[in-house]
Amino acid sequence: MNIALVTDSTCDLPSDLVTAHKIHVVPNILVMDGRSVEDNKEFTRQDFYTQLPDMATFPTTSTASVGTYQALYEQLFSDGYDQVLSIHCSNELSGIFNAVSTAAQSVSGQVIVIDSRQVSLGLGFQILEAIEALNQGVSPDSIAARLQHIRKRLRLVAMLDTLEYVRRSGRVSWARASLGALLNLKPFVEVIDGKVLSMGEVRTRKKGIARLLEMMQSPKPLKRFALLHTNAEEDARRLLETLAPDMPTIPLLVNVTTVIGAHVGPNGLGFVALLQDESHQ
Repeated sequence: MNIALVTDSTCDLPSDLVTAHKIHVVPNILVMDGRSVEDNKEFTRQDFYTQLPDMATFPTTSTASVGTYQALYEQLFSDGYDQVLSIHCSNELSGIFNAVSTAAQSVSGQVIVIDSRQVSLGLGFQILEAIEALNQGVSPDSIAARLQHIRKRLRLVAMLDTLEYVRRSGRVSWARASLGALLNLKPFVEVIDGKVLSMGEVRTRKKGIARLLEMMQSPKPLKRFALLHTNAEEDARRLLETLAPDMPTIPLLVNVTTVIGAHVGPNGLGFVALLQDESHQ
């Protein structure tokens, strides 16, 4: 059976992996000064984060249209694919899942839509696991159940430089009431079951990096690992150098895509870890 895999640009998968696995990535939309720009088009992530603090109007984000997904699905079926597996950002954080679900119901072939309950490489790693499962002969209908099990072994944690961008976005209810931004603290967040939850804060970036390092050095068997940042590559590389001797897998280093970064702000640091399934060791 010929199966196409579709996702959106919040997956943060590097372009070489997207190309190698023939993943169809639909860009989300960044709205700047009333102008809509596709994610990762027209400017680099580095340029976006450099300019973000000085932007007169706070950028907003939106999903690609239902029609965009519908046209892609129809094209894939026209190209000879039998089924489409479409895996996307958490429904709690974006309208992407609703757009995709509507598009899937209106096309001529079978589209299996999965809410990853994650974002960034919390989503991206699930896509790689889905590809691995398909290569093992697991049916597309069974992938959703497998990913639900895999999500229990996923962890995405981030230290933000400020809470201001999360607060402005309005996507996280507790952030609107928090005093963290006013007190100049460094908030920690974790994505759990599709929601961004507070993990408290630290008073300095140095303490925050030490806390991240402690969490990343916990003795757990890793299958996949990534360091995430929003234009904080120097700090991220230093963390990688510290972790390298004990890292059992080749880590990814990713400057997070702009439609996520607009809600996070520059100088964020974080990680995504997928643990080995020890029940199958």
